Amino acid sequence: MNGPVQRPADGAPDPVVLAAQVVQAHRDEFIAKLVATTEAEISQLEHDEPLHGLLEASITENIVTALHVIINRIDPLTVDAPASAVSYARRLAQRDVPLSALLRAYRLGHAQSLDLVLGEAVRLGLPDPAGTVIALVHLTSAYLDRVCDQIGRAYEEERERWVDTRGVLRQYWVGQLLDNPRVDPRQAETALDYPLSGSHLAIEVWRHDTDATTDNAAVFDRLTSLLHTVLRAQGRPLLVHTDEAHARIWLAVRPDCRVDPDTVAAELAAAALPVRAALGIVRPGLDGFRRSTRAAARAKTLALSAGPGAPRVVAFARVAPVALLVDEPRELADFVSDTLGDLAVDDARCELIRETLRVFLATNRSYAATADQLMVHRNTVHYRVQRAVDHHHLNLDADAFDLHFALNVCHWHGAKVLRRKRR
Repeated sequence: MNGPVQRPADGAPDPVVLAAQVVQAHRDEFIAKLVATTEAEISQLEHDEPLHGLLEASITENIVTALHVIINRIDPLTVDAPASAVSYARRLAQRDVPLSALLRAYRLGHAQSLDLVLGEAVRLGLPDPAGTVIALVHLTSAYLDRVCDQIGRAYEEERERWVDTRGVLRQYWVGQLLDNPRVDPRQAETALDYPLSGSHLAIEVWRHDTDATTDNAAVFDRLTSLLHTVLRAQGRPLLVHTDEAHARIWLAVRPDCRVDPDTVAAELAAAALPVRAALGIVRPGLDGFRRSTRAAARAKTLALSAGPGAPRVVAFARVAPVALLVDEPRELADFVSDTLGDLAVDDARCELIRETLRVFLATNRSYAATADQLMVHRNTVHYRVQRAVDHHHLNLDADAFDLHFALNVCHWHGAKVLRRKRR
């Protein structure tokens, strides 16, 4: 690679080759500078020692190969990407580093290489500087296009393989954590790349527009990132797909993390994410990981039971009494019937009275607050409450707790706990 300068047929030095050979003499210094610049400019490529070594090897082999192509006037379209560059791309795919960061590194390297080579071409005072510049740009651009195409395909192939493999492994280890009392937490932590020592918040998420063409994996990835930010989670989140349209997310959070479903719902709406979510409870350690998962699952079951009218985001803490009995529909139906009497009928008029009474009790019997929340006149609220007392014989003072609980059960479970209207 350090042989004599190639010459055209007329014996004059080839200016393109001459400029590249001058750069070749300072190659190692340029490579070290480019490695440092790449890590400083692209935050996703600030690596630990093993990956730093791969980055350095990738840049080194690319520079060496590019100079070899120019000096020996090799057709760039016949050159394959260096092995270390392909290995580096695959490793980034395994680390969830976006492909855009890697391609940006190539653009940065190309720009700095051109600056150096073209600078040498001008400094040497070579004949036909415009032709030299055009030839150098053509050669280096063709090399860049060829290599980026190959490393891009290597990245995507590895990403697809890794995601599939990792998904199976994650499902296995999460299953072990939830069901195996003898699971090794340290081994699970290593396999999942998720800490079990802190406090956890489990979240059940699912698409509510299953006919949409948007890629589910991309939607859940965006959702995980958003929840991580909104809930100020620490460390890497854990995402496991349970089927095509459903997934579970675990976040390592502070013990005093404020889980506000209204805030989360607003963020989902602002991001235009077509998903619903059920939030568990914040609990510490492996036991907390399990308890938060159970809570999120119960909240999800409750939300699905409520149907399209359920809030977009349901927090277990807000619906715990009802969610804890979600697996006992017959007992809930009996309780509702015993408590509400003939108001426990699946009928539109009864539903209006039940919902009005539920909000009325939740607002400390405020007619004004109930009217505002239901967007009706205050007199309408008064009429419905009075009808519940006079016509349906409900005692708001003696049975307030049972009554409110039964009304909440109806709100969430609807027809599942109500009697059919007689014809």
